[in-house]
Amino acid sequence: MTRRKAIRVALLTEIISPYRIPVFNALAHQEGIDLHVIFLAETDPTQRQWLVYKDEIEFSYEVLPSRRWRWHGVHVLLNRGMGKALQRFGPDSILCGGYNHPAFWQAMTWAKFHSAHFAAWIESTSLDQRHRSPLVDFIKRQFIHNCSSFAVPGKSSFEYVGSMGVSAERIHTAPNAVDVRRFASLARSVKQGEQPCRNELGLPLRYFLYAGRIIPRKAFST
Repeated sequence: MTRRKAIRVALLTEIISPYRIPVFNALAHQEGIDLHVIFLAETDPTQRQWLVYKDEIEFSYEVLPSRRWRWHGVHVLLNRGMGKALQRFGPDSILCGGYNHPAFWQAMTWAKFHSAHFAAWIESTSLDQRHRSPLVDFIKRQFIHNCSSFAVPGKSSFEYVGSMGVSAERIHTAPNAVDVRRFASLARSVKQGEQPCRNELGLPLRYFLYAGRIIPRKAFST
């Protein structure tokens, strides 16, 4: 039996988010997928203070040269090398994690000229707190109009993309997930030395743990 050729997938995303690394690792290990991740920057020091765990990366990737600054309250991220990066890898399909940076639009143009499938990875919902701007809405709709398909994490994002005039057949749900075995293993090791860990971190007997940034943009309207 002839083995089917692997689909070359270029995944574009802004920064190396620690919580995405296990997901991309799992995707890279899927049979039939040749994955290459293109990051627009390693991190965003103006928004996040996390570490970049490069030693945990098990997929092919590159970080484009970039320049970032704030202009009238808006974060601007400019890159060079997107076209060359795509040309080197030669993807059959591009999965793009946003529309808000020029490099993403450059990738869309590249896909059109090279007959590559172009899909958008959208996690926004109608409840997200964002600035209402006719210009931004127009730009977003133009980007969505030029995508072949969409990946969303759940029902709310599915409905949001559908509200932009996208048919349900073009929207595919890929739920957010975590590496349960890793968390279970780490939990066991912590429980074995629970008291020393509490003392080291100064933890009270009872406490809440929140993973995320407490900022207005992350809030939901009611």
